[in-house]
Amino acid sequence: MERHPEPGAGPPPAQGHTTLPHTADVRIKAWAPTRAECVAEAVRAMVEGFADLSDAVRCGTRSFQVEAGPPEDQILAVLDEVIYEMDVGARVPCSVDVREDEDGLHLTLGMTDVATVPQIGAVPKGISLHDLRFDRAPEGWMCTVTVDV
Repeated sequence: MERHPEPGAGPPPAQGHTTLPHTADVRIKAWAPTRAECVAEAVRAMVEGFADLSDAVRCGTRSFQVEAGPPEDQILAVLDEVIYEMDVGARVPCSVDVREDEDGLHLTLGMTDVATVPQIGAVPKGISLHDLRFDRAPEGWMCTVTVDV
């Protein structure tokens, strides 16, 4: 379930995502107590920016690993892989599970066919390196990413 901070509604939830205003592209922000949970929130934010998953039916699973390394490299690799799967496999994640260990991030995505979900925004084409951030914050982890559409 996505959680978006509401202005004046008190402190933001411990985990969630939102989109931010940005000229001609889509900027997403995700936060969570752990790096793995933050990556999962970023994937959800990117997908929910263009697809309505409320009635999505899972039709398969896609698992992959991203090697241990700098957080910015990891989020870039994950989001690039999701975009690749949309382009080549015509599938989009409708569920996201991310686990982290010393080898890196291990992702399991529940997939649905792109053609079966309503498109509500511009489809992602890539991730911009400009202003890409993925840092540990006092409350956990936070990332901001510009998605080229």
